[in-house]
Amino acid sequence: MLLRSVLIAAALGAMTAWAMSATTTGRATPDAITVDGGSYYGPLLDGRLHGEGRVEWPSGERYQGGFAFGRYHGHGIRTDSSGRRYAGQFAHGLFEGKGRYESPDGEVYEGQFVNDQFTGQGRYTSKDGSEYVGHFVDWRFDGQGRLRNATGVQYEGSFHRGQLAAKGTIISPDGARYTGEVRNWLPHGEGNLRLPNGDVYTGTFEHGSYHGRGTLTYAVAQNDGRTRDEGQWRYGELDDPLAEQLVQRNAESALYRQHELLERTIAALTPRTPGQINLYLLSVGGDGSQEVFRREVDFVGAQFASQYGAQGHTLSLVNSRHTGATHPMATLTSIEQSLQALATRMDRQQDILFLFLTSHGSEDHQLTLDQAGMPLRDLPATDLHRLLQQTGIRWKVIVVSACYSGGFIDALKDDNTLIITAARRDRQSFGCSDDNDFTYFGRAFFKEALPVSDSFQSAFQRAQQLVSAWERKDIEGRGEVPEAEYSYPQMHNPAPVERHLRDWWAQRRAGLAQVTGPASPLVTRR
Repeated sequence: MLLRSVLIAAALGAMTAWAMSATTTGRATPDAITVDGGSYYGPLLDGRLHGEGRVEWPSGERYQGGFAFGRYHGHGIRTDSSGRRYAGQFAHGLFEGKGRYESPDGEVYEGQFVNDQFTGQGRYTSKDGSEYVGHFVDWRFDGQGRLRNATGVQYEGSFHRGQLAAKGTIISPDGARYTGEVRNWLPHGEGNLRLPNGDVYTGTFEHGSYHGRGTLTYAVAQNDGRTRDEGQWRYGELDDPLAEQLVQRNAESALYRQHELLERTIAALTPRTPGQINLYLLSVGGDGSQEVFRREVDFVGAQFASQYGAQGHTLSLVNSRHTGATHPMATLTSIEQSLQALATRMDRQQDILFLFLTSHGSEDHQLTLDQAGMPLRDLPATDLHRLLQQTGIRWKVIVVSACYSGGFIDALKDDNTLIITAARRDRQSFGCSDDNDFTYFGRAFFKEALPVSDSFQSAFQRAQQLVSAWERKDIEGRGEVPEAEYSYPQMHNPAPVERHLRDWWAQRRAGLAQVTGPASPLVTRR
C-alpha cells in the first residue's frame, strides 16, 4: 500500500540526512575509515566525506555514490538491511531529482523526487501488477494520470490525494468504457457508459448502477423491436409503469396469502430432540429489491439443516421479486410471530436460537424491510431487542449482515448472546449486488469460514481476515485510500454464551463421531 511505502521512504530518507564525519583527516585514503559504525571507502575533505565513495554497515546497509561535505550528494545507491533500495539523485542528504525507490513488498516508484518526497511525474508499480503513470504529490497519485489495477480495470483522469477525482474515464478489461462523474472508483452522477456489445447508457448513475434519469440505447433491436429504454432507473432496472402495475397486483395476491404461508411453514417444524441442546434457525432476507439477500438465506437454511443439526428447526422469511406468493415475507409481524413460534417449541433455558438477518442497513441502525409494491416498516435495533425479550429465549447467536450493523450490538448485547455483525456501527459493508450469490461477509462467514471452523467465534475470526483481504484487494493499487473504506466486522462474545456454545459444539462433534465411526488408520491426524 502507498501509505506503508510513504512511512518506509520517510524513514529511509531520514537516514540519509546525517552529516558523516571521519576520525581521520586528509584529501583521500585507500583504507577504510570508521563512520557512524560503518566503514567508509573514499576521499575526504577537511575531515568530511567528499567525492565518490561508499559506506558499508555490519547490518548489511550500504551506500555508494557521491558525497558533498559529509552528506549524500549527486548520484548514489542506498540499500538498507530490510531490502529498501533507492537509486538516483541526492542533494544535501535527501532524495532530490530523478530516482527509483523499491520497497521489500515489491512496490516501485520511478520518477521525480523533491525534498525526500516522490513528487512530480512518475510511475508506480506493485507486486500484483497494478500500475500508475502520471503526477504525484508526496507519494500519492495527485494530478493527471492513468491507473491500471490488479484486475485490469483502468482509470484515467485527474487524481487527488490518491483518489480519482470528480470526473474521469473507467475502462474494464472486457472493453466497457465509462466517462463521467465518479465516487469511490465507481460511476456516480452524470455519465456515459458504452458496453462491449455496443449498447450505450447515458444518464445518472449511483454506486455503479443505472439510477435516476437515463437512456439505454441498444446496438441491436430487442426481440420486441424496441431500440432503447428511457426513463427513471432504480439500481439498474427501469421503472416501467406497466410492470409496476403487475408488481402491485402480485403484491396484493402475495399479501392475501401471507398468513396461510407462514402458518404452513411453522406447522412443518418438528419436535425438539430430548436430552440435547437443540439449535433453531430463523433467517431473514430483508430487502426484496436485490436477490443477493434471498440467495444468502437459502444457502444458510440448507447449510444449517444438513450440517448443524437444524433439520426441521428452521424458518426463513424472505422479501424477493420471485417468492412473494410462495414463501413467507419478512415483516415486523412475521418476524415476531416466527420468534414466538420457535420459542414455544424450544427449551428456552437450554436450546440455542441462531438468528441471521441480511439486508441493507441505515446509519441510524435499522434493517431494511422492503417488498416491491408494499410500504413495509424497517426493523430498528431497539425493536429487535424488544421482540427477542418477549420470547424468553436465553441463549442466542445473532448475525447481522448489513451496513452499519455494528450499531445493533449495544441494543442486543447481554451475557447470553453472541452477536456478530458485518460492519462497525459507522461503516458500510460490501457485496450487495443484485447478481451476487453472497455479500462479502455472508460469503466469508457462512461459505468459507464456518465449514472449516470449530466454533462460531473462530469462524468470525477467519471471516474477518477474509473480508479485510478482499476489501484490500479491491482498493489495492489505487493509492492511499481512506481508512473508512474498510467495513471492520464486529463480534460481542461474552464468556457465559461462549461456554454454552462450547458445550453445543462438543455435543455436535460427539454426534458426528457416532454417525461416521472411528477414523481410518490411513488418516494422519495433527
